[in-house]
Amino acid sequence: MLVRAPNWVGDAVMSLPVLAGLSRVVPQARITVLAAPRVAPIFQALPDVTEVMAYPAGREKWRLLWSLRKGFDLALALPNSFESALGLWLAGARERAGYNADGRRLFLTLAVNGRQELAGLHTVYYYLGLLKIFGAVDTFRPPTLHLTDDDVLGAQEILAADPGSSSRPWVGLSPGAAYGPAKRWPPERFAALAQALMEEHGVRLLLLGGLEDQEAAAQVKERLQSPVLDLVGRTSLRQALGVLGQLKLLITNDSGLMHAAAALSVPLVALFGSTDPKATGPFTSRATVLYHPLACSPCLKRTCEEGYLCLTAISVAEVQAAARRWLKES
Repeated sequence: MLVRAPNWVGDAVMSLPVLAGLSRVVPQARITVLAAPRVAPIFQALPDVTEVMAYPAGREKWRLLWSLRKGFDLALALPNSFESALGLWLAGARERAGYNADGRRLFLTLAVNGRQELAGLHTVYYYLGLLKIFGAVDTFRPPTLHLTDDDVLGAQEILAADPGSSSRPWVGLSPGAAYGPAKRWPPERFAALAQALMEEHGVRLLLLGGLEDQEAAAQVKERLQSPVLDLVGRTSLRQALGVLGQLKLLITNDSGLMHAAAALSVPLVALFGSTDPKATGPFTSRATVLYHPLACSPCLKRTCEEGYLCLTAISVAEVQAAARRWLKES
């Protein structure tokens, strides 16, 4: 089986139950995941996956797909894009499944209808709907990531470089969000929260995120009066996953790292603005979601001309109280 993965970290994490479901329905299957390089590490170390293949850009992408011809009995497109279905056809899979969307019916032998019926449900269930090709889905495994020994040891080495006391718990801050400022809680509030958590709980602080999050992280860092370990843009995705696994708590916007932390069972406080936590919230019982919807919510916009009122309605005291509950439990 060939599975074309989603292109973003959060979506990739939310699609993991599909891989577990394929493995359960067809236990003898050898599953190859075809994924963009930025999300391919998500699928490493999964017990249900035989191989992870990076999906290059440009002409190399089409050469790779053509080289796969006649090597797969079934190919499944998780994204709804025309390009993903075309890719399955080029790969020459005998059966090609995906949602009947974006005018790509021509390239699919198993076009799954009824995706509109899943509107309003969590994205995890939307992806699971593709397993209708095998019949009803009665049970499923929630999104679950697996860390290797190297992931854990690497994270411990990164954190050991910090001179703080080893007995103090780590709290991560993820102030970025690739989607846009409508998903980013103000940096001055992240800084005020971090300072309050340091004073109340004596925690050690670290900043996490990708290269695109460095500006948001820098704004938090310059407002902090306490030391912080800045890992934003300085780790690979696997290293970031390993570090997440060492945290007592993550404070995060709606982002890929939020979903990764949820899939690692790391306690988290998730801050939502323009997006809908019913559809893309952390799929875990170990999360507190803070969301103050307005009449226009969820607008799903990247920017807001009204001043991001839904985000600014989330107070520092509110987030601190939510964090306090998780830190006491930990």
